[in-house]
Amino acid sequence: MRRASIPLGYPPWGLFLMLTLTLLSACSVISRSTSASAGSSRAPYPHSNYVTGITWDFSTVDSQRKAHGSDLWPCTWARDDDLYCAWGDGGGFNGDSDQVGRVSLGFARIEGAPSTEDPDAFKGENVWGAAPKYAEHQATFGGKVATMISVDGTLYAFGALWTEGSTADPVHRSEAGPVKTLIWSKDLGATWEMAPWQCEQWGSFLNFGRDGFGAPDSYVYIYYQRRGEGTHVYLKRVPKTALTENPAVSTAYEYLTGVDRQGNARSWSHLERDAAPVFIDPGGVDLNVVYDAPLRRFLMTAGHNPAGIPEKASAGQLGLFEGPHPWGPWATIGYYDDWGKLGPESHGDYLGLVLPTAWMSADGRTLWAIFSSLGRYDSFNVVKATLKLRKPWVTPAGR
Repeated sequence: MRRASIPLGYPPWGLFLMLTLTLLSACSVISRSTSASAGSSRAPYPHSNYVTGITWDFSTVDSQRKAHGSDLWPCTWARDDDLYCAWGDGGGFNGDSDQVGRVSLGFARIEGAPSTEDPDAFKGENVWGAAPKYAEHQATFGGKVATMISVDGTLYAFGALWTEGSTADPVHRSEAGPVKTLIWSKDLGATWEMAPWQCEQWGSFLNFGRDGFGAPDSYVYIYYQRRGEGTHVYLKRVPKTALTENPAVSTAYEYLTGVDRQGNARSWSHLERDAAPVFIDPGGVDLNVVYDAPLRRFLMTAGHNPAGIPEKASAGQLGLFEGPHPWGPWATIGYYDDWGKLGPESHGDYLGLVLPTAWMSADGRTLWAIFSSLGRYDSFNVVKATLKLRKPWVTPAGR
């Protein structure tokens, strides 16, 4: 008899039913999710029994706002112990304005970490942008970067870019560009190389600790969506030594297809068509995942937009989930339709919310989030979050 696998992304209450269906049928079973009350009746997964609550401190949003006029801010923890982040359309930290030192795409180095008491506890410097006045090194192309990771001393990013072959002034051309590819820097953002291939289907890197410390193996994990499937998320992996290979022709990429009864990855395939969803939200999903090492939990932040219209998106439409593996099973920590009550200025786009592993407390319960949006939130904004765990505190390994 074929070994049974649990469909990815499926809620715990459905495991017995789905195991039964899998054993009785040779057909593939599509992963799905269930509703639970966690700030909204539309939360796609049951509330977490491990992280039982979260409090957000928004007092730093106004008092510690930096890099006015610049947004997006995907980040990664690099080998020099600093945070490296990308911004779009603005002057970054040194320009501190939408127009002063403006570039289409820039990279910044952030030293220190936020504090509710000290607005100067962290400082940002533009590494790659409008040099020499507003950055250490001159930007040579533009566009938008959606995800970053540091691996063995090299920074990697994937984006939709403008190059000299696609526009007359790529450094200052606004919005996302037509060249969708991988870039990397071996000198902490001073210079960047660009892959010669393009890939429509990329996604979001899974970030671990400093320069990838704490990763369970030698793979880089990437969450992605298929074209036309805005509610489903899939997971692929590639050896870190093959990360720059063209996904369209490389045999190094593997796609997760199932897990066993203990929740461990059961099977991977070199064929993308075999991939099974690892996360589903009928309201849409735009996610970022990091590993909280002290808690041994994976934390996912995901924007949702039930209307399916970009203009209806908002920084306040946010979900926070946790799981024991990169593929879950996921449980809801919080699911909001008006997170932070940011007001009308936050309406019109969801630009992501990042939980840098560099800014997690030693016990993993205190986090700092980075977000941006429109209006006054078109900037580098930080929010403190504190997790409440089930009592007595039982680590995932002891469950």
